[in-house]
Amino acid sequence: MDAREAVDSRFESVTACLGWDHDRLDEELCSVSSAVESGDFAEAAARYESFELGLLRHVRIEEELLFPVFEARSGFMNGPTAVMRDEHRQVRTALGIMRRGLHRGDGGAYGDGLRFLEYVLPDHNAKEEHILYPTLDRLLRPAEREMLVERLQREPLQ
Repeated sequence: MDAREAVDSRFESVTACLGWDHDRLDEELCSVSSAVESGDFAEAAARYESFELGLLRHVRIEEELLFPVFEARSGFMNGPTAVMRDEHRQVRTALGIMRRGLHRGDGGAYGDGLRFLEYVLPDHNAKEEHILYPTLDRLLRPAEREMLVERLQREPLQ
């Protein structure tokens, strides 16, 4: 199921919705890396486009939709979301390194970007899945949470 198909799914919480998206993106990244390992850079680049669009969408909806709600409801204006925004900048840097490596057919450069992404992303995702998302689920009334989840699912890829 891709991001468009997620709209047809019924998620009950921010945690379920965006946790699912983390898993989907992890699978897409594995697919890209498999193509790189087999030396099929054209296929890797095609798969990478979908992965990058999906990850940038994920980052955008967090920064534009989730973080403002979290900050308003929790009162933490420069706390965890400031750290996560910085990590998002690091993610974008890693994506650029990976993209350039793929377009040059340079598995080493792609690997450098991948290692940087793998350095940042696991802890970042864990903070979101264990702190940010569950806190938002608790801070929002059920109707608000439902509306936010529906909005997350409707967000376009670009």
